[in-house]
Amino acid sequence: MPTYTSFTCSGREALFLFQLMNIPEAEVLLAHLNDTALQGEQAERTYEKIKNDLIKDGVIESENNEIIIHPQVNQLLQSCKLSSAVIKLHLHTTNAEQSDPSMTYGFISGTNIVEWVWRPARDQVTLTTFESLQDLYHIMGNRIELPDSAEESLDTSIQKDTLQKLLTLKQLGMERITFALRQDQHVHSNAIQELAQAFANIQKHGQFEVSTRGMQDSPQMICFIGSSTGNWLFIENKENKQRETFTAFKITEEELIQSLFLLTTRTLSILPVV
Repeated sequence: MPTYTSFTCSGREALFLFQLMNIPEAEVLLAHLNDTALQGEQAERTYEKIKNDLIKDGVIESENNEIIIHPQVNQLLQSCKLSSAVIKLHLHTTNAEQSDPSMTYGFISGTNIVEWVWRPARDQVTLTTFESLQDLYHIMGNRIELPDSAEESLDTSIQKDTLQKLLTLKQLGMERITFALRQDQHVHSNAIQELAQAFANIQKHGQFEVSTRGMQDSPQMICFIGSSTGNWLFIENKENKQRETFTAFKITEEELIQSLFLLTTRTLSILPVV
């Protein structure tokens, strides 16, 4: 029988296991797969093939129509299901030659930390256990890997709509980016040039948030961009009830990882002690 402290499978197989365990993030994975074979009349045949493949690989057993999951895989999945907090990191690379977007979830409970990484281009899901948050964020930092930049004190506000436009629309060009920033009355004039250069030369960008199971507060969002001309962090302004603005800071990669870590520990600190 194989041994797992890390477990890798296809997107379909991960979906099957998440649905089997009633893990809420199964719906997220199903949406990202966008697989017609998992819909309508084809779904039953597809799921039967997935089940048979997992049986062949020794991940599950089927006896009298009851599915038994390998104990160590089951432990990984239980840690995901029973976690008290979940971190989410969506990472995109803008270089078409090296495009490998990934979605990372960190499932955190009092005694367990499990990372789930979904790489659509490779059709690969990996579940890995970590002993500490520091270990998890060290690995996440290696994965983010922003361009080198010097420490610099520069910040500004920016409207949510402006940020989303600049992140969503590809190859806007320096002139159109500068125009969009000038149209935003929240952006400080002394930050426009550097922000425009960063958006015009984006190499990586991502979105990060931390949520807690069973709590009504919506998660605070952090966005970031990595560029040859500088890296920027965008923190959602929670004091604005409509959350229509972000505060942008020019940062180093180390400062980004510290910010993600601090947001996580601050969120965990409000959880009730069991």
